Amino acid sequence: MNRYLYILLCLLAMAGCKPTPTPAPKPVVEYHFGEMTAETTEDSATITADIPTITIDGVEDKSATFSLGYYEEGLLISDRTVVEEYRAEGDKAIFTIDGLKPDTEYIALLSLRSTNAEGKESEPFGFRTKEHTPKCEIAYTAEVDAKGIMATFTLSEVSYLVDDEAQEIKSVTLEYARKHSELEWVEVDMTGKESVTLPEEGDNYLDEKSRYLYRITIAPEGDYEPITSAESEFETRYAEVTAELSKPDVAIVGDNIEVVVESAKVWLDGVERPDYYALEYFVYYRETGGEEAYWENKAEVELTNGGITLLLALSAFEEGKEYEFAAAVEAGAEHKVRLSEIVTITIPKTEEPTPPTPPTPPISGDADTSALAGTWHLSEWRGAAPSFDVYLSISADGVVTLWQRIESREWELFYSTVGYENGIISGEYTDGVAWSTSYSVLLEGDKMTWTATADSTDISVYTRSNLPEGLPTTATETTRTLSVERFL
Repeated sequence: MNRYLYILLCLLAMAGCKPTPTPAPKPVVEYHFGEMTAETTEDSATITADIPTITIDGVEDKSATFSLGYYEEGLLISDRTVVEEYRAEGDKAIFTIDGLKPDTEYIALLSLRSTNAEGKESEPFGFRTKEHTPKCEIAYTAEVDAKGIMATFTLSEVSYLVDDEAQEIKSVTLEYARKHSELEWVEVDMTGKESVTLPEEGDNYLDEKSRYLYRITIAPEGDYEPITSAESEFETRYAEVTAELSKPDVAIVGDNIEVVVESAKVWLDGVERPDYYALEYFVYYRETGGEEAYWENKAEVELTNGGITLLLALSAFEEGKEYEFAAAVEAGAEHKVRLSEIVTITIPKTEEPTPPTPPTPPISGDADTSALAGTWHLSEWRGAAPSFDVYLSISADGVVTLWQRIESREWELFYSTVGYENGIISGEYTDGVAWSTSYSVLLEGDKMTWTATADSTDISVYTRSNLPEGLPTTATETTRTLSVERFL
């Protein structure tokens, strides 16, 4: 009995002494966070972070995910904003954050999550947005009316905006320069002006059919800097050419045909430009009956004292035929031609001219004019240099020879006998016509002054002078009828 009891107890003891199983080792979990950097503007930030990972027993946990959280410094971390989206570049994750406050400190941190391990956050990373930079811009509406040598600029709705708020304007400047040149910019002040016409000073006119650049600079009141617009372009046209050419005076003078145009004026775009580089003056001529628009001959002439003069050899024209003459100007880059009124003359056939009956020179006079004797040239008339020519030859016995070139382009010769007493001289031409008035004579050396007794403003000043070559010595040398108007 005892023996069986002992065996039973041993069996029970053996049953209660089975070994306890050993628990499995705890896995090693590691969290890997790298560096973070930030690039900021005044209202945004770009956060670049090493992509964080979780390893379990040295093996990367592929189920791990991460996000970026950020909040304004001074607020609770629980107020953070979470950004899930990012752009991966290699082993970097790039987060973009918008809507930030300027000049403000922020805290950012990464959060790692996994189904196989507990979540964890990186160390806080601080960054600061930049100070606010005001957005400055200009606005305007420009209209350009370009002609040939001028252009009119009109500006409207001119503004200088700072963060979309209009500022008081201090100045507005227009600059323009010809394109494809050295860009020599010309400045024009448009402050307070709606429009300007270029060129503003009336010189350095624009070139026809050319491209120009322009830009606008607006400066505000206050500390903001002026802003210059981008360059814009405009193109000039051909200039509008108008002209006013007086009717030519065409006459046969000796062996020549003389064409005289007293006035030749040209306007380009309404501006008189006698010095324009593309401007030439001509005399056109042709036989009458030619094509209306065709002139077979032209001769270039220079503008002198506002008019033009041309001599053409008479021998170049056929006797007995009729010819038309017109003054012409060719102007502008388009070489537009403007004509005067047409004048027609007939070339006479060669005939022996019948000379006019000359006045007979007196053999002598009966007045004592020895004090005035000599040859004299009219140097001043009515207080100015005369536009005509007069010479006098006075003999000692009262004979006055007068050469004048007033209405005619040839010299006209007249003879007179005179009376001279008490400083007053009067005379009568040998054809019986009396002088128009008598004259008070003042002699001062080589200067002689005649003042008309009928008109004290009619003052002629003569200077002793030799007679020029070419003066007719007898009245028969004059080739035209005597002028009605005589100087004395």
